Amino acid sequence: MKTWQRILIGGLGALTPVIMNLVAVDLEALLVKLTLLALIGYILRGLVLFFLGGVMAYLHKDENNRLKIFELGIVAPALITALINAGNVQVPKATVQKYGTATGSIISIPSAYAQPTEKEEIKTFSLPEETRAQQFWRGLTGSTPERVWFVIVGSHLKMEDAEEQAQQINQKNLGFTAEVYAPYGGNPYYGVIIGANLTYKEAEELRQQAISAGFPKDPPMAPYLWSIPR
Repeated sequence: MKTWQRILIGGLGALTPVIMNLVAVDLEALLVKLTLLALIGYILRGLVLFFLGGVMAYLHKDENNRLKIFELGIVAPALITALINAGNVQVPKATVQKYGTATGSIISIPSAYAQPTEKEEIKTFSLPEETRAQQFWRGLTGSTPERVWFVIVGSHLKMEDAEEQAQQINQKNLGFTAEVYAPYGGNPYYGVIIGANLTYKEAEELRQQAISAGFPKDPPMAPYLWSIPR
């Protein structure tokens, strides 16, 4: 068997787990926010794994069985892909609730309110902005954004109710800035948010700080964490 044939078969073997991984995992990760740099990173990842598969096949010069060469090409890239996926898995520990459970005002606030300020454009739940390097790294490793967590202290069907709760919290000067977010997807609730685009650790710490500042600690009135579906 010629050397280029051996390398080609090994390289194709290396691409097999990449293709399977693309269908099962990475396609969703890429299409969450597909960019040119993310796509370039993903293509480079495929080329590197193809190269490794070719090297594995080349080093086994005494093997002439095409199927075995193909299998040799799978080995190293499959291990690397498994390690990458394992590193990207994040399992939240607790306090995560489904966004949309209606909650009202959750701390004691005096009934006298300041005059409402001019309304700003309502915020929306969205993924954080990525740098070019982060886009490329996401494509190269198949990683997903980490800053997707929000700390929610209230949900309301009416925007006016959500704005009133946010105003009450901000007037209390507890060290939190409450903002109203528009309903997400098919969810009809307006969210009152005191922390946005945080890591899970940051969001949990903020939730605990809110409870220490006087927010209820027991559901359904307690602050809870929610993330953009991934």
